Amino acid sequence: MPRWFRSEIMSYVSLIVNEDAAHNCLADIGKMGVIQFTDLNPELTPFQRRYVSFVKRCDELERTLRFFVSECEKLDLIIESAGDIDEFLDTPLKPDDKTGSELLKNMEAELETYEAQLRELNKYNEKLITEYNAKVERQEVLQKAKQLFMSNWPRRRNSSLQRRRHSDGDEESHDLLGMGGGEDDDEDDDEDDENPRTRARNMDMRFSSITGVVSVEEKERFERMIFRATRGNCYVRFSALKQALNDPETGNLVEKCVFIVFYKSLSIEEKLDRICNAFDAHLYSLPDMDDVASVDRELTENAEEIVDSRMVLLKNQDTRFHLCEMLSKNAERWTWLVLREL
Repeated sequence: MPRWFRSEIMSYVSLIVNEDAAHNCLADIGKMGVIQFTDLNPELTPFQRRYVSFVKRCDELERTLRFFVSECEKLDLIIESAGDIDEFLDTPLKPDDKTGSELLKNMEAELETYEAQLRELNKYNEKLITEYNAKVERQEVLQKAKQLFMSNWPRRRNSSLQRRRHSDGDEESHDLLGMGGGEDDDEDDDEDDENPRTRARNMDMRFSSITGVVSVEEKERFERMIFRATRGNCYVRFSALKQALNDPETGNLVEKCVFIVFYKSLSIEEKLDRICNAFDAHLYSLPDMDDVASVDRELTENAEEIVDSRMVLLKNQDTRFHLCEMLSKNAERWTWLVLREL
C-alpha cells in the first residue's frame, strides 16, 4: 500500500535516468509506492509520444489477449486467476527477459504463434461445419424425396390398374368407337407410346422440381413469396430436418426444413432461383427417383461421408478446445504483464 497521502508534505523533483536503465528504475520506484509521476506533455496522445512503437506493441498484445478471452468464452471456459496482484508485482523477470523490450519481444513471438494456430483452427472448423451440414442436408433431401415419390408410386400404379380394368369392362363401347377392343393392353400401351401425339401429351404432363433446405424461421415467408411470385402455379411441400444444425459463423443451432417445389414453366424456374438466393436456401439436385437402386446407393455413400466428416470435425474441435484451455490458464497473467509494461 502507498504511504503517501495528500496531507503529507511532498517535494517536486526531477529525475534524469539513463535510457537503458529507465525501465528497471521506474519499476523499482513504482513498487515503493511513495512517488506520484506527473505528465509533462498532457496534450500529446499516446501515439505522439517518444515511445509510440512500444505503446503500439502493447496495444497489439492487448488485442490478441482479448481475442483469446473471447474464444475461451465461446467454449464456456473460465479464465483462471493469476493469483495475488502484489505477489505478481514482486516477482522478478525471467533470466531471458532482462528488459521490458525483451519481455515484449518474447511475448509477441509466443502469442503470435498461438493466435495463428487458433485462427487456423477456427477457419478450418467453419469449413468442416459447412461441409458436414451440406452432407446432412443432402441426406435429408434424398430421404424426404424418396419418401414423397415412393408414397405416390402405389397411387399411380393403382390408377393404371383401374384404367386397364375399366378398358376391359368396356370392350363393346371401344369397338363402337373403333378403338380395337380385341388387342391386349400391352399392345395398346406400345401403340400409345409410338403415337407422336401421345408422347407429346405425356411430355406436356411432366413437371419439373427444385429441392433444397431453408431455415424454419423463413418457412412461412418463403412459401408466401413463392405463392405470390408464381401466382399459385406451384406445388410446395415441406418437411422438417430431424436435427438442428450448427451455424458455421455464430455456432448457434438452427432449425431447418426440406422443401420441394413442383413447377411447369421456365420463367417460374427463374423466379424460384431468385427467391431461393434471397432466402439463402441451399439447393440440391435429385437423381432419377425411378431408379430406386441408384437412390439407395447414393444414400449409403453419403451416409458414410457424413460419418467421416463428423470424425474429422470432432478431432478439430478437440484440438481447438485443448488450445483454448491452455490459453485460459495464462490469459490473465499475460494481461498483467502487458499492463505492467504499458
